Amino acid sequence: MKRFYTLAVIAWLAMSAAAQTMTVWQGNVSYVYPVEALSQMTYQNDATAASSLMVLEKAFYTDAIDSITVNPAGTLASEYVEVAYSGDEARVVVPGTIASNLTVSVSGADVSIVAAETLADEYTYRLTGSSTNGSFSQQGSYKLTLILDDLSLTSTTGAAISIQNGKRIAVQLPSGTTTTLADASNGAQKACFFIKGHAEFSGAGTLNLVGNTKHAYASNEYTILGKDFGTINVTSAVTDGLHVDQYYQMNGGTVNIAGTGGDGIDVAVTSDATDELNGQVLLLGGSVTVNTGAVEDVKGIKSEADFTISGATVNVQGTGDGVKGIRVEGNLYVNGASTSVTVYEAGTTYHAKQADQSKTHGIKVTGDFTFDGGTISSKAPGEKAKACEVDGTYYYISGEIDCGVSASAIG
Repeated sequence: MKRFYTLAVIAWLAMSAAAQTMTVWQGNVSYVYPVEALSQMTYQNDATAASSLMVLEKAFYTDAIDSITVNPAGTLASEYVEVAYSGDEARVVVPGTIASNLTVSVSGADVSIVAAETLADEYTYRLTGSSTNGSFSQQGSYKLTLILDDLSLTSTTGAAISIQNGKRIAVQLPSGTTTTLADASNGAQKACFFIKGHAEFSGAGTLNLVGNTKHAYASNEYTILGKDFGTINVTSAVTDGLHVDQYYQMNGGTVNIAGTGGDGIDVAVTSDATDELNGQVLLLGGSVTVNTGAVEDVKGIKSEADFTISGATVNVQGTGDGVKGIRVEGNLYVNGASTSVTVYEAGTTYHAKQADQSKTHGIKVTGDFTFDGGTISSKAPGEKAKACEVDGTYYYISGEIDCGVSASAIG
């Protein structure tokens, strides 16, 4: 027989203004409800099933509830989903107003949150703390904001952070903070920090990335760095530093990439995308420094379509054979008085005298190259290497360019 009991909550408000929130505690997850949002709770006692307590459309099995507390005055429900890491454990605080839309799982310091399709509003997740044995994954179907607030997170199972919902993902790095992420070695993940969706970065903080299995960072759709963005440092990656599908646009900030086994920045065409920027790199501000070291046959920065540099400072270098400092599989546009491009590739030919040989180039363009302002210096002093090579037409309008030959002789 089922028995239902209604627990009145309105009386708490009349008793004292001190009763501002009610928290339901379940292991390392707590659900915080503003009391003014509660009218009643329903307790179901069923002899054939586990008893449950219904709070704002979320059913809590009573045998899984550790406690229910009423919090004192001045304690307000957070507007964020808060995830705090500490050593081998993580604690999650969920606003009760969206609790029925989230399935939260915590195992040690590995946190997984799945948002139901019924969550049709943007929500914010704030990650803090430190763990050398933790991770964060989120799945859903609606856009969200992710705040990385002085987070230090190393995963031993997969990606440090994996967001998979295919919508706009706003990543915020608060000013003055430093977040460091590293993934597990020999895993199945695509990157240390992976975003399935449209990634938009903002905030003046610093993000340090280590990719122990594949890429340091990857997104399957565009990635944009805002005008006032801070810094991304890729200190190590088995393959690419930044691997972006659709397009990569940098409006400001600083990106430093070194220690990669693949390309520094690799931007690929997405087959199902119709955006006119598909496959493009757009460096419209800020500073990019890529050092591929002695790794052979890689690219410092690669686009599978057009490449635009306007108002940015770009510095690419390496010593490996067969390296392309900047590889453009489309047209290259460089303009703007403040634009500065410096490329130095010291290698020679990769697999010389073999069918798959690859010669070193400072700048390699398969389409046309239009230069209208700024400065370019590209050097490739190695045997049979080329500082600049353009398969299409080179259009010089203005600016200073040094490719080891006169500007009119490029190609």
